Amino acid sequence: MTTLNIRIDGDEDLDTETRRLRKALLELDVEAVRLPAADAPDGAKGAGTDIGSMIVSLGGSAVLTALVTGISQVVRTWVTRYEKRTVVIEMGEYKLTLTGGKPEEHDAKVKAFLKSVERKNG
Repeated sequence: MTTLNIRIDGDEDLDTETRRLRKALLELDVEAVRLPAADAPDGAKGAGTDIGSMIVSLGGSAVLTALVTGISQVVRTWVTRYEKRTVVIEMGEYKLTLTGGKPEEHDAKVKAFLKSVERKNG
């Protein structure tokens, strides 16, 4: 199973925005979108989640390119709405970083990322 690690950052309520983006990603045909556990501070009664991080499980490789394309589009739309947002998507050795409301720059970065993923998994 292939996974993508997604990390978001910005000046907004990170917990709310993480959950909103997770909900949008779950609308795609992905296996799962998990919020990874975080180490709890000393004295805490349980572990929390690593706010701003998600692990997206993609399932079989037959639909890999389509899923990565869909995820990239959702993330690109999300990050473009607010100029202080940053999203980092990592898939193995490949990394895509998008910041703020610059759709024309995002298009080129997403295309290069997808081309790299296709070459490896094609």
